[in-house]
Amino acid sequence: MRPRRLRRYVCIATLLAVGPLAGCSSSDDSAEPTRTESSSGRPSDESGSPKASAPAFATPAECGGLQLKGDATFAGPALSKCLVAAMNAYGSGTESVQSGEESGTSQFVFGDEPALSGSMTGPEGEKAFVFKGDDEWIKTPGLGKWVKGDKNSTDPQEQIVAATGKLYRALADPAMTAQMIASAPEWTVERERPVISLDNGEDVTAWRIVNKKPYTFLGSEVREHILWFGDDFTPYGGQAESRAAGVLATTTQRFYDLGEPVTIEPPE
Repeated sequence: MRPRRLRRYVCIATLLAVGPLAGCSSSDDSAEPTRTESSSGRPSDESGSPKASAPAFATPAECGGLQLKGDATFAGPALSKCLVAAMNAYGSGTESVQSGEESGTSQFVFGDEPALSGSMTGPEGEKAFVFKGDDEWIKTPGLGKWVKGDKNSTDPQEQIVAATGKLYRALADPAMTAQMIASAPEWTVERERPVISLDNGEDVTAWRIVNKKPYTFLGSEVREHILWFGDDFTPYGGQAESRAAGVLATTTQRFYDLGEPVTIEPPE
């Protein structure tokens, strides 16, 4: 990997720290869907009727103190606790990611041993990654092979893989995601309820919750952070506009097939 590509890769990994949100509490029936949003963040066809997301799960006790309704305000730390409990309840799933010219799909496992496996593809080709336990592997067009990260290694490639892997773990570890959400002191539930188009073909009615002020996470300034979640407290993803290493970018995630079994093994 050349230094320029590595710098861009690490920046993208930082931006991908946009975490999923699990909705917390009872819904406000007075708010109706007002528009649609595709997985790219652009308006989508409104002709289809939204389908309920499945499987549903019981609301975690950690979410009981939060009321989901238009104009409600949540404290970051309280929302973080709800997030950890809700994502652990599902345990696994699939996500799509769009960040600038890069896009990809990955499967993830939450819990005591988080894991993530997938790839991002852009102008420079495909970057594949596998993270399991405390280990991380990354494969890029420049390397042409899997490299296992080691922060104590004398090999620069192994050091960079280790550092970049820690950033990507923000996607797989609900504890890390919770830290990001907690970094914003206050979040507000909007009255507008879009219909989100997921990559598995589902159209789901979502609640939007946004940060009230910009905040900093892992050295990145997060200007606008939108989180989407459903009446049944299913996380649908998020979108953040962030500045890292002087680069401004928007990253969007969509989560689907939550609760479906996922097995992630180290690359051979």
